[in-house]
Amino acid sequence: MFLRSAIVAAFCLACIAGTLPADAASKAKEGEAAGSTEIKAKLTSSYVAVPALHLPVQVDANRNYRALDLEVWLLQADPEKRQVLNSKKKLIAEQMRIDFSSYNWEAFEDSKGGPEVVKRIVTTSVERATGTPVEDVMIKTLVLK
Repeated sequence: MFLRSAIVAAFCLACIAGTLPADAASKAKEGEAAGSTEIKAKLTSSYVAVPALHLPVQVDANRNYRALDLEVWLLQADPEKRQVLNSKKKLIAEQMRIDFSSYNWEAFEDSKGGPEVVKRIVTTSVERATGTPVEDVMIKTLVLK
């Protein structure tokens, strides 16, 4: 009985002092990582990340709006063209704001067709803003609010 009380007391003191055993600390870190739903991904050198956008999209003729959060990566294998895209990210984002404002909410709410519409809009926005074609568009975040 005394031995059990001594072990519990030693463990409590170790917790207070911040010297948890290595197994307990590693399990705590694993638990934090398991609870996260965000995908951790690194961007390869052939992709260009466009700044995240929060876009208002018109829902109906009464001028009701909803929000669309969008973050995309642009694939360009050619280093020279990729450098052009990288240097004009803000211009691309502004052109995307303009192009997305001409679409209604109905274009994005379909779970199958919505992402394809977004990819088409992003592709045309990039070509209008920079004159450089993009090989592929990867949607990192697309949230309809």
